[in-house]
Amino acid sequence: MIREKFNSLVEKIKSSGSSFVTDDMLAIEEYIKACGNYVKAVIDMEAAMIAARDRMEPREYREYIAQLDKNRKVVHDSLIASTKLINRLCETYGEPIIYTGGDNRIEIAEFAKKVIDEIFMTRTL
Repeated sequence: MIREKFNSLVEKIKSSGSSFVTDDMLAIEEYIKACGNYVKAVIDMEAAMIAARDRMEPREYREYIAQLDKNRKVVHDSLIASTKLINRLCETYGEPIIYTGGDNRIEIAEFAKKVIDEIFMTRTL
């Protein structure tokens, strides 16, 4: 269903005749990648918390986790901005907004995971 919304937005952009077609299509591609980047940042941090503790000195481990956490926050902030941009594109082109949740960081993170899950499940093999 999410993929279909993206496809519908792409079709609307392509047929619009807008001078921003290329930029707007790139924004959609970058948004989907931003969802994946956020999921990867979470996995990187969780994997480190599971396995890195036993292979690093305590100080080194704390620094490593702090850096991963900082990266996750930066990626999350970027995802939030991209989510707002995608919804603005939907409104601009007269399409229903893709993300219907609120401004809550956790809700947006959960939506990113849903996007990635659906893209993965409906991928071309």
